Amino acid sequence: MSAMPNLTTTTGERAFDLVRRWAQDTPDAAALLSGSSSLSYADLERAVGETARFLTEQGARAGDRIFIVAENDLVAPLMMFAAQVLDAWPCIVNARVAATEMEALLPVVDPRLVIIAPTPSREAATFSGRVGTTVVDAGAAGEVSVATLRCGEPEPVKQDPAEQTALILFTSGTTGLPKAVMLSHAALVGIGRTLAQVRQVRAGGRYDGGSPLSHVMGISTLMSSMAGGASLSFTGRVNVPDVVQRIADGSLTHLSFVPTVYARIVDHILTEGVDISRSRLEYISSGGAPLDPTLKAAIERLFRVRLVNGYGMTECCPVARTKPDRDYDHDSIGYAEPGAAVRVVREDGSDAAAGETGELWAQALGMMQGYYRNPQATSEALRDGGWIATGDLATLAEDGEIRIVGRKKEMIIRSGFNVYPAEVEAAINRHAGVLQSAVLGVKRPDGNEEVVAFVQPRQDLEVAEDDLLRHLRAELAPYKIPTRVFMREALPLGSTGKILKRQLLDELLAG
Repeated sequence: MSAMPNLTTTTGERAFDLVRRWAQDTPDAAALLSGSSSLSYADLERAVGETARFLTEQGARAGDRIFIVAENDLVAPLMMFAAQVLDAWPCIVNARVAATEMEALLPVVDPRLVIIAPTPSREAATFSGRVGTTVVDAGAAGEVSVATLRCGEPEPVKQDPAEQTALILFTSGTTGLPKAVMLSHAALVGIGRTLAQVRQVRAGGRYDGGSPLSHVMGISTLMSSMAGGASLSFTGRVNVPDVVQRIADGSLTHLSFVPTVYARIVDHILTEGVDISRSRLEYISSGGAPLDPTLKAAIERLFRVRLVNGYGMTECCPVARTKPDRDYDHDSIGYAEPGAAVRVVREDGSDAAAGETGELWAQALGMMQGYYRNPQATSEALRDGGWIATGDLATLAEDGEIRIVGRKKEMIIRSGFNVYPAEVEAAINRHAGVLQSAVLGVKRPDGNEEVVAFVQPRQDLEVAEDDLLRHLRAELAPYKIPTRVFMREALPLGSTGKILKRQLLDELLAG
């Protein structure tokens, strides 16, 4: 079955044109903030021009790749926009990534320049030493560490915003080397304008910028803020007490986080007894991972605002979203976004019937151009007709509502039955003492798989395994109940706050 609205045609806009518009219309309005630094839209336009001149002085050319290592601060957006003004390709890397991984990414994109922002990250400092950077005054961006590398020929410059690459983001694949996703100017503008519309971003709105710009969630927040004329506050990594304080004092109007960050926010508010009666939140959304219904209900009780569940991926964004006008079941991601289209497809490539489980295929305004210098991976991801296979299992109702069943690669087959981790995690998280959980499938020598759960209790609470299993027996069929449960004080989180299941599996297999 498919839901296929007409895809919006691209305009001649480029990513930085969103900023230029507000620099003309509301020049003094706050655009980007970080610590004590603040840039109005007019300041931002001037700062990007100054940063573009700096990159040119360092030898950057149109078509060159610029490797940007940064925390969430002003350096990353200034360098990104400046590179785009030069028709160079910014490649943003989180400063907390291991130095060896940063090194491994260099040949993937073959950059001419490496730019490393001032950061407390030991990983970035180690990487800086290995590539031989020099500290240089970058003007508006402050002092940065720069290395000029020998690279291949620049890529051709395309006049069509749908063909000119504006950004490279690296996928956070669970196996193998991350791939370099190419996003065009038209894709970034499409992401920004669509999300500004559906997230109700407005001029004067105030967004938190905790999601890293090395990830599509951070880029989505940046582009929708710039499209809507709002301000975006960067705080490095997500600082939960700081976010809660700004919610409590009414200085934030919009939030967009992965569910695990919301879980930490709720836990902090309840544990510390924070008064949030002065909250001015207008719109809050979640994405990047399944949204637990217990968590959703707790957030909505606290903030008195519906939590919207969005769906997208680095290669294709935004795809779908629930609406704040009604309640949805926990597994629903609502309906296709403006300019997006979806199909649910059987193994043979035919459309599944309404309500039948299949793989979710999607199209969106923020479609990737492909994986840089990786035609094989590109052909594996893209399907005829411009579809991308998401790897998620879903159902599609007659009215177009989409429900996510689980990840195709994460599906556990136990005694011939399909077990979807998201369903088991939702049941575990309904236990009053559980903060969050991760469910994995582990192969056994007989070819069967067992269900294993890692559980993080709420702060200062203990959860007995017997009590949790009794809870699950009332919630799930016997074959879905974990055979092993590991209690952890904390679960490993990635840069966006998502639980690192691959790390948990590696630890389990190593033990």
